Amino acid sequence: MPSAYQTLLILHFVGLTLGFSSSFGNAVMSVLISRAEPAERAVLGRVPPTMSRLGTVGLALLWLTGLSLVFIKYGGFAVLPWQFFVKLTAVVGLTVAVAYAHRLQGLIRRGDAAAMVRIQTVGKVATTFALVALVFAVLTFA
Repeated sequence: MPSAYQTLLILHFVGLTLGFSSSFGNAVMSVLISRAEPAERAVLGRVPPTMSRLGTVGLALLWLTGLSLVFIKYGGFAVLPWQFFVKLTAVVGLTVAVAYAHRLQGLIRRGDAAAMVRIQTVGKVATTFALVALVFAVLTFA
């Protein structure tokens, strides 16, 4: 039976998987939507918000398990190297980008065409923050 630490680590990786699958999935959907016929766009356009919700669940899971792991394994932040704080900064940036993307989704539902363009840029920024967080997590813990 896995220990509490192992269970949290497994859940942390599940959150990571949800987040990245949402990020890359929405990038692919963006291309498909841009190339689709107008009638298909309406149907395809329902997928990204659902995937974004999964990504948000993943991000929440990362925050909850990540903070728990820091305190269970390390007793807090004091002993962690500078690479961890770069990772944490990237996760904060990712969280802000995701929150902004959710705001843009509301504008898109109300027909704001400019928000559709902005959300694609925000998605790229969010994916960049996620990749930076991943790289610095490896540098911190490997």
